[in-house]
Amino acid sequence: MTSLEPNVAEFYTAPNEIDIENLGSDSRSLLDALTTRLARGERTLLPASFNSQTRWYGFAASDRDLRRLLEELSGWLGPPLCDRPIVLHNPEDEIDSRALRLLANRAAVRVDINSQWRREARKNVRSLVDIWSLTPTRPTGSLRHVGRVLREFYESLAVGDRVTAASLLDEIRSGGLLSPTNVRFLRVELLGRLGSPEELRDDPLLAEVALLRRPPAVTDHLARAADRLFIPEGAEALGVDDWADLATLIESTWPGLIQHPSQVRSVAGARCLALAEHAADAPRQSTIDALRSDWSEDPLVRSVVEAFDQTLGSDGTEDSRSQGPEAVLDHFRCGDFERVLDAAAAEEEVNNGVAVAAMHAALNLGDARSAATALEIVDRLCADDKRALLAQTVEGTFYTQLLERNQGERIPDGWMEWLVDEWPDRPDLLAEWCSAWDSGQISDWRLADELAVELLGALNDDRRGRVRNGLPTFVEWMVGDEGLSPSGVALAVLTVEVLLGSDPGRAERRIALDLVGEILATGCSADQYRELMASLRAQYQVLGPREVGWLVSMLDLIFVSSAPDESVRLQLASEALGLGKAWMGRVDLTELRLLARILEDAGLVLEVGDVRSDASEPAPRRPLHCIGIYSLSETAARNATRWIQEEWPDATIEFSSAHQNNQELQGLAGRSDVVLMQTSHAKHAATQALERAVDETRLVRVNGRGATSIYRCLLDWAGQQ
Repeated sequence: MTSLEPNVAEFYTAPNEIDIENLGSDSRSLLDALTTRLARGERTLLPASFNSQTRWYGFAASDRDLRRLLEELSGWLGPPLCDRPIVLHNPEDEIDSRALRLLANRAAVRVDINSQWRREARKNVRSLVDIWSLTPTRPTGSLRHVGRVLREFYESLAVGDRVTAASLLDEIRSGGLLSPTNVRFLRVELLGRLGSPEELRDDPLLAEVALLRRPPAVTDHLARAADRLFIPEGAEALGVDDWADLATLIESTWPGLIQHPSQVRSVAGARCLALAEHAADAPRQSTIDALRSDWSEDPLVRSVVEAFDQTLGSDGTEDSRSQGPEAVLDHFRCGDFERVLDAAAAEEEVNNGVAVAAMHAALNLGDARSAATALEIVDRLCADDKRALLAQTVEGTFYTQLLERNQGERIPDGWMEWLVDEWPDRPDLLAEWCSAWDSGQISDWRLADELAVELLGALNDDRRGRVRNGLPTFVEWMVGDEGLSPSGVALAVLTVEVLLGSDPGRAERRIALDLVGEILATGCSADQYRELMASLRAQYQVLGPREVGWLVSMLDLIFVSSAPDESVRLQLASEALGLGKAWMGRVDLTELRLLARILEDAGLVLEVGDVRSDASEPAPRRPLHCIGIYSLSETAARNATRWIQEEWPDATIEFSSAHQNNQELQGLAGRSDVVLMQTSHAKHAATQALERAVDETRLVRVNGRGATSIYRCLLDWAGQQ
C-alpha cells in the first residue's frame, strides 16, 4: 500500500467489520486499486461494513469531482442497490467520522447497500474502477474556451500583471488552444508590453520569429524593441554610413522586420523602415513618399527622407504606370504590395494572374485588411477559374492561409458591425482588426450613443460571451497610445459601468480601474463623475477581503485626482472605512495600513494597531540607500515618497517628472539603487533614456496609476532580492 496505509488501516478497525488482512485475492486487488486512487488524489471508493450492513464511501478532491462522483454513484450503485447517496456533513457514527478524517481536504459520500444487492454492488464497483483506469484524465483548463482565456490574457497585459499573463499563455500552449505560431506571437506581445527589448531579442522561443508572416501588432513590438536596442539618441545627426550600420544591426537580429509602410504602426516602426529603405539597393519612391507624408515629424525619418530627396531628386509626385493586369504585375515585381492590391481591386475583370499576385501581396503584407481584400479579389473570378486556381497546391494553400488569417473571408468595418454580426471569438484577431478603425467616431455623440446602446444589448443576449471577451480590446482602442480623448469620456464612463455591472472578476475590475484612471486624467463633468462613483460604490456589496488590494488602488486613484463633486468622493471613502473595519484581521497588514493612510488623507481614521493575519508578516527586504521615482503625477510620487520613507527611513528618495532626457534624470539613474518608472501610454524621450541608463536589475516598470502602484512594486522588488 501507499503512504496512506496508516489512515486506511485505522479506517478498517472496529467497529468496521471488514477484515482487510483476510480478504480474498480479488477483493484485495480491488481494495489496492481504490487506495492507490486515493493516494493520487483521484475520486475513489472504499468499502465498509457496520452492523452487518455494507457501505461504500466515496471521496472527491474538488467540487467538480464530487459532482461527477455523485453522478457515477447514481448510475452504478443507485436504486435498487441503494436508496440514494448521502453527502457526509455531520457524521452519524464512528465510521462516518473516520471517513471524514481519512483525507481532510476531500468530500465524502456514503452509499448504504441493500443486503440482497451486495454482490452486484461489488461487481459494479469493479466495472467502475475499470472505466476509471481506461478514461484519460482531462485537465480542467483545456475545457475553457479560447476566447475567454485570450480575454484574460489581454486584461492581464492591460493591467501589467505579467505573472497571470504568462500562466494564461502556458494554458493556451499546453491545451493546444492556438497553433504554436500564434503562441509565439502572443509571447512577443507579452514581452513587448511587460518585458524588455533584451528579452525579446534573446528569448530562445522567439528565435527567427521575424521570418514568419506576422500580425502588425507583433511587428510593431519587435520594431519598438529594435528602436530601443539599436538606434541611439541623436541618430538623425549620424552620417549615411552609420545609418547603414544601424540597418544592418536590425536586419541581422530580425530579418525583414518592416518592409512596407502598411506595416508601420508607430514612430519606432517608421524609423526601422526608413533605415531599411536607406540600405536597400533600389529604394522605392512610394515608400519614401509614405514616410514623408506620415512620419516626417520624427527627426531621424525626416533626415533619411531628405537624404533620399537629395540623391533621387524626388518631386513628391506619384509615378505613373500602365493600367490593367500588367500594372498589377509591375507593382508586384517592384515590391509595392499595397499598390498590387489597389490595382487588382480596381480591375473590372480579374484573371488568375491578378488573383495570384493579390494573394502573394496579402501574404507578404500580413495584415487582416490585406487578407480580406485578396480574398474578395479571388472571389471575383468566375466559378470555373476559381475552382481551377484553388485546385493547384500552392495557390490553394495561399487561399487557406488567408482564410485562417481572419477566421473567415471578410472582416468587420467597425465596432458596430462587430457587435451586430457574428464573428469568431478571437480577441487577438479583434485587436488586429480594430487597429485600422477610426477612433474619431467616438467624438460623434450620435454614433457613440448607438454604440453604447448596442453594447448594452449585446451583453444581455447570446452575444454576451464573445462581447465580454472583446471588452479589453475595446478599452485599449478607446484609450490609444496618447490617452483617452475628451470626446470619448462619455462612452468610457458607460464602459466602466458595463464592466463593473456584469458580474466582474478580478481582471475585469482591474481593467475597469485603469479606465477610471484615464477618465479622471482626461477630465469629466460633475454628472459623469457621480455616475463613475456610483459604479465603484456598487462594488462594495460584492467585494470580499481578498479584493482589499483593488479597494486600496481604487481609493488611491480617486484621491490623487481632482473631484468635481467632493461629497460623493467622501461618501465613497466613508463606506470604504466600514469595509476596512469589517475586514480587520482577515487581510494583509500592509494593504490595511495603506488603506488607513489613504483614508487619513480623507479625514477618516482606521485604527490598525497591531492587528495580524496569516499573510501579514513582512518578507525580508534588502537595505536601500537611494531610491529613484519617475512619475508624471506629482501627487502620487509625493504620497509614495512618504510611505517609502517610513519603510526605509535612512534612504534618500529622488523624484523626476521630466519629459526629455536631462542631466538631472541621468543623475537619478546613476545614483539610485532602484528606479521606479511609472508610465501610462506611449513612451517618450525620458522613459527611453531611463531604460538605456538603468540595467534591468535596477529598473522597475510600474504599471498603474497612484502611489500604491509605486509602493507595491518597490516592496515586491525588494522582497525578491
